[in-house]
Amino acid sequence: MIKIQHLRFLVAVVDYGSAINAAERLHISQPSISAGLKALEDELGGALFDRSGPANRPLRLTPKGQGFYRRAIDILGQCELAQAEFLGDSSHEKKLVLGVLDTLPQDFIINLLEAFQLNDSNTRLDLWEGSNDRIESWFSQKRLNIVLSNVGSLTPNTQLLWREPLVAVVAPDHPYAGTTNFMSIRDLSKYPFIHRSSCELDSLGRARLKAEGVKLNLQMRTESESLAFELVRRSHNITLAPKSLVPSDLSIINVSGLEIERSIGLKWQENTPLQVISALSAAIKQNNSICQTG
Repeated sequence: MIKIQHLRFLVAVVDYGSAINAAERLHISQPSISAGLKALEDELGGALFDRSGPANRPLRLTPKGQGFYRRAIDILGQCELAQAEFLGDSSHEKKLVLGVLDTLPQDFIINLLEAFQLNDSNTRLDLWEGSNDRIESWFSQKRLNIVLSNVGSLTPNTQLLWREPLVAVVAPDHPYAGTTNFMSIRDLSKYPFIHRSSCELDSLGRARLKAEGVKLNLQMRTESESLAFELVRRSHNITLAPKSLVPSDLSIINVSGLEIERSIGLKWQENTPLQVISALSAAIKQNNSICQTG
């Protein structure tokens, strides 16, 4: 008999990329996760993961495993709904899941949630933070009701909230700080560059660098936003980041010739109550000084 706990293990491993990461998130030992997956595969009579590649390769679902994974998500969702109905929660409070891009400022997210509760006390918002790719994956699987992330102008059920440029970030004592608000795209190669793994430098930006013959002097790659900014703070290193993410003690320099910006907005599933979208939008505009579509 298939156990609900084993379905949770499967979904966690897929969502977080490995049994080790899943174990950390679920506060369960990694051998327990692996044993649960093995028991699930034995019960199903087939492999959920393709293990034919190198041992250090990230786990990938087999075609049948992908189908079962989607079913597992549905089953777990129905279990949560049944539990809420049994406890009587569904008649008092709606529960929706909001996916938030992990490169939005933390203070902004906290203030947003507090303001939303004041605007709509009958709706509970659960928060899932992640990279743009992970949020898009969760949304396509209908695990998220609403997304606050990068949005396209032609995407249905979206509301653009603001646009913001990608800027160069330097220390206050950097040669470019305090002397000008602009630097050339070619100046980016003059100083050691810190690459944020979530950098919003898209294909257009990379094409512009290549067209100008600019090769970044890459010194470090990091997944930690705080580490990237600390390295900039303590040296003449430089990085690129959305304007709203830059700490107040660092200097912002616009890069002429780059002109890359991100468009942040809301995107929601078809059946999401519009009054919730309205309350969330109002909370965002109330608490975000950069919420302008310039």
